[in-house]
Amino acid sequence: MSLRNWVAIATAALLATPSAVGQDRGGQPREGVRLPILGQDREPIDMLKMRPEEVERELQRREQELRPPVLARALQPLPDIETDVFDIVEEPPEEPEEQAAEAVEVEGFWVAESRPGEGTIQAELDLANRSESSHSLVYVYTDAAEEAILHVTHWIAGVRHVQRLEELHLPPEQRVELRPGGPRLLLVDLRRPLSRGEVVSVTLQFADGSRKTVEAPVHSYY
Repeated sequence: MSLRNWVAIATAALLATPSAVGQDRGGQPREGVRLPILGQDREPIDMLKMRPEEVERELQRREQELRPPVLARALQPLPDIETDVFDIVEEPPEEPEEQAAEAVEVEGFWVAESRPGEGTIQAELDLANRSESSHSLVYVYTDAAEEAILHVTHWIAGVRHVQRLEELHLPPEQRVELRPGGPRLLLVDLRRPLSRGEVVSVTLQFADGSRKTVEAPVHSYY
């Protein structure tokens, strides 16, 4: 409530009250009645001892005292901070993930000897994934045949079915054997007869694009 409203209320109360010094019903004088007014600080102001303008000045003085102090000056901008005063710790660069050609070891690889007129032969090998990440073998190339395919064999109702694999999954820290009863490697459309004692160069390509070339000896399969 504003100061002028406080003064107006106090004046109205004073006018509505009988004289500060009057007579009682018996005609005897009575003592003056004090009419206090409370400021915003809840301290009473004696209206009988002060004129209205003095009351207003007193209220203004108290209101000034209750106001929060004004800042002596505006806040100054923070000074520029030199970054070289801090020790900036850079994160170590991430180590590149090991490629499949480095993580996968080829063991026990050999190719079967071909018989006269035979155009497709089997090959056997083990692939050991030494890393903690999985890899996949997607292609096999050799100069000894037109094509090398990965496949699995299923027997359904006594009939043998060969299913070609688009890729061979190599779980982390596990060995996958390409042998009878599991996935196999076939060399199809031989470019020349293969005899025992020869060596065939075979390239393995993995899903990450890396390649590994190994030498596989030719053994007699029968």
